[in-house]
Amino acid sequence: MFGYSINFRCNSVLDFFSGIDAGIKLRPTAEDLKELGPAFEARWKTYFEHAPDRPVIWIGPVSAYLGDPTGVPARKYYSVGYYTQYPVSRGSVHISSADNANAAPDFDSGFLSDPINLNSAADLATLKWGYKKSREFARRMAVYRGEHLPGNPTFASGSVALCQDDAKPVDIAAPDIVYTAADDAAIEAYNRAFVQTGWHSLGTCAMKPKTSAGVVDARLNVYGVQGLKVADISIAPGNVGANTYSTALVIGEKAAVLIAEELGISGFT
Repeated sequence: MFGYSINFRCNSVLDFFSGIDAGIKLRPTAEDLKELGPAFEARWKTYFEHAPDRPVIWIGPVSAYLGDPTGVPARKYYSVGYYTQYPVSRGSVHISSADNANAAPDFDSGFLSDPINLNSAADLATLKWGYKKSREFARRMAVYRGEHLPGNPTFASGSVALCQDDAKPVDIAAPDIVYTAADDAAIEAYNRAFVQTGWHSLGTCAMKPKTSAGVVDARLNVYGVQGLKVADISIAPGNVGANTYSTALVIGEKAAVLIAEELGISGFT
């Protein structure tokens, strides 16, 4: 799950308990699918269309400034994050030394790159759509007082999409901003420059066939290593599109059952 946040000015005290007071799991409408375009069509058809409970993106306001604080004026800010729930892009992490346990691993985040077919178009389309939706939500919030320019794409002078440092909320029924191809390119450049992981990283030891870059088999055994199992959220073969706490608990419980079976311990189901 990855994405970024766009940052806004505000004029009131914001609650800061967990920092996140609300969130939206969003699926595209028929009109949204036109906006997402051909780059997302195959992903929609094969992964989302048949699963109506599967969100495409998460959007939520955060009572904090989530960008680089260096040189940021002392104002009140809030951010709106947008995160893909089931990204196509895949990274990798590998041991780099057989002798030195402290050697830095060979790490590739894989953000916006698919090592199988080198096609990150579906993720880029999703993030572009997420930016536009997030911005429309944010500028209708009562606390909205403008956009923090370094925390948004750089649109060309004269573009109707140009960010405004000092502004007031628009009416809830106001038309959405209409973006040009040049504006879309600016959004893509922004997403490429600032993309980051969510807080729930997983899947580095995926339970998949070894031929599909898997690390463990159906009983948690690491391929090619005798007597070693992995029993945490790293075995997930893909994103779960949710907070990973419950998933991690279920993995741990199932691992206990499997290990008990192999040790001949009864009483587990």
